[in-house]
Amino acid sequence: MNAILEPVSASRLDAYLDQTEAALQQQDDAELDPELIQAGLKASMAGQRFRADTLGSVRRLFRLWLRAGDPAAASRVIDIDGREALAALPAAERPDWELSLAFWRLEPLVAQRDDAALHAALDVAFTVLTSLPGALQYDKAWEYLEEQATQAGAHAMSRRCLAARNALQHKDPERAAYRAWDDALMAARQAQSFALEGRDQEATDAAARAIDSLAKAGADQDIDHNDWLRIGHALYTIVPGSIAGVVGQVRALTPASTVFFARRDIDVRIARLEALTLHHQGALDQALARLALGRSIITGDADDRYSAVMLDWLLEAGRHEDAARLAFESVFHERQVSAEHGARSATRAVSESLAGQPYWQLALAYAGMADDTMEVRGHESEAAYVRRHLALARGQASAHPAIDAVEGLFLIKSAGDYHQALPLLEAAARELSLANSDVLFKLWVARIRVHGAQAALEMPFVPASSGVSCYNLGVTLDNDLDEQLPEGVTVPKEALEALAARYYETGLARFEAFVVSGEGNPRDGNAHSYSMLCNNLAIHYRCDKSDPGAALPLHHKGIAASPFSEHYQGVMSCHRDSGNDAAMIDSGDQLWHYSADHGYSRHDPTDYIDDVVAALHRLGRNTDIAIWLQRLDEWWDSVEQDERAGYEESYVRALASVLYHLAHTQPDDAMLRLDAVLPRLRAAASPYTTRMAAHTLRTAGQFERAQAMYAEALGHVKPGESWHESQRKAIIEGAAECKRMQRAAQPWWKLW
Repeated sequence: MNAILEPVSASRLDAYLDQTEAALQQQDDAELDPELIQAGLKASMAGQRFRADTLGSVRRLFRLWLRAGDPAAASRVIDIDGREALAALPAAERPDWELSLAFWRLEPLVAQRDDAALHAALDVAFTVLTSLPGALQYDKAWEYLEEQATQAGAHAMSRRCLAARNALQHKDPERAAYRAWDDALMAARQAQSFALEGRDQEATDAAARAIDSLAKAGADQDIDHNDWLRIGHALYTIVPGSIAGVVGQVRALTPASTVFFARRDIDVRIARLEALTLHHQGALDQALARLALGRSIITGDADDRYSAVMLDWLLEAGRHEDAARLAFESVFHERQVSAEHGARSATRAVSESLAGQPYWQLALAYAGMADDTMEVRGHESEAAYVRRHLALARGQASAHPAIDAVEGLFLIKSAGDYHQALPLLEAAARELSLANSDVLFKLWVARIRVHGAQAALEMPFVPASSGVSCYNLGVTLDNDLDEQLPEGVTVPKEALEALAARYYETGLARFEAFVVSGEGNPRDGNAHSYSMLCNNLAIHYRCDKSDPGAALPLHHKGIAASPFSEHYQGVMSCHRDSGNDAAMIDSGDQLWHYSADHGYSRHDPTDYIDDVVAALHRLGRNTDIAIWLQRLDEWWDSVEQDERAGYEESYVRALASVLYHLAHTQPDDAMLRLDAVLPRLRAAASPYTTRMAAHTLRTAGQFERAQAMYAEALGHVKPGESWHESQRKAIIEGAAECKRMQRAAQPWWKLW
């Protein structure tokens, strides 16, 4: 007789779920075979009974059954345990959770591919959501349900959801300025829904309503060029003849102040829309011509998908040689999405004997070496696979720079053979399209290993293929070169900095040429990469060349292209180094506010607050010093307790400086704070911090205490160190000034 197992429930179930989810995460991280993971999970769960007594555990348990490949069991958890847990809730809490159950029920049905049951469940979810009080209905719920209905092919239901969502949006006073957009988006989604059903006239009519909603939007409506681009992409397959008008609206609504990368971004997005429309209309050659600009990688792109689109179109047009070059380019430069697509296309092209060799074979050879495309090898070893395809490529073209590039990189990766790789990389790098940051970095490493550092650095400069590659190469030369050299081989710091800077300068010119003309490497449309390059080059000019005047415009260019906090800190540092107090104060204020508004993980106000308050004092703006003291306090309060030890020394240093300058106009306030933190200042045992405390005491008229503090500061000076010797001089001068002030403060009759 079989014993009835006690169900795993309550805290035991929570513990089981915690343990199982953690184990699954470890298996995922280890990249185990998904089928093996699923089989193991199903075997583990099948031998047990579970009972989820809270809706939170219902959610976790049913999704675990889905992960185990048993959607029927997942449905039972929702329908049995979920209903019981819902009934146990207070009545006021049930409506929202009932909607959650209705949504959860869709997931197992999707996995089971039971269209009839899924459509019925969608109807139930619609009824539940409609019956909720207005306060519990929310935009994202209708959006989710509409997406689920569309994916299930329940197009009439998806349109009902669109209408319900739009009605909810119209009731929201905070969306008053977006009525035209909400109506346009609803109509566009309706057009797509009708098109999926083959109801072409209704789709066309709905598309016209979407365009009309934007075109007739009143002055009180928030409509811009981005909205028109979104509508264009939604509708180009339905009303391709209307896209020229959409593009006209985009250009008309682009602010005249939109320049530089932002303007080029819009041009690229328009080119994509026009290319997609032309392709849909059958104008393949024209579509490919527009996509030459449209495949540029711009800010906001997560990948290189438009190069994958271009590859498909080239194959469609029978331009196999161009397709082969693009497939190799995508794989060789390891671009997300297009690299994997290029490898798959190369596999098919080789099997079909398409024209375009040696590039198809080279795409496969390099794909076998790269992490994201290595699956093309199947079970063949990397060495055997790569050598086989390299040999096939050499058979097609014995002397070819692209073959040299792949073979040179493979020799280094597989055997560390820099001597044999060097002439191959030298030949490859002369072909600009191959000179990416990886090829050139390994070329410089090979040159140094073979010829020595001095001789290598005297060899010809080799430009990189793009602004992005120039930026990446500058970074790797700065940060990674030493790790790639044999022990005892070093490159002079100044020479390495100059080489990295030359790549940054070359990259700057490449980026800016692309922005001006729209021509060049498709990677050079990325404004953020340009901005980071500007920052690195500015740091070189300011720190390595002591030329803040050359650094400042680079920071401003970076801010205009893609702002981040390091640029604002760089601007402030340039003004500080140039002695421009007023500009330094203003830029310090900008840095503070930008970091507060946008986040800056490395924001350390102690790096600049003492300089800002000193400048305020020099300009006679002492009343503003209290603002910076408050900011310093706010920052310190935000530092986590376990991180404060790392900032303690710099914090008390900055605080001592602020209090000294505050003491000129608010001596009582300054002394109140100083006395409270004096033990921490003294514990820092810093000649500077102690000197600033002495200055504060002196300024507040406490001359005896100040003299004692100056003496204490002298005790922290380390003889023979240049910075410490500069502090010794400043301490002695401060003590002398203290004596002078003390004598001046005495009544005249006490001078005898």
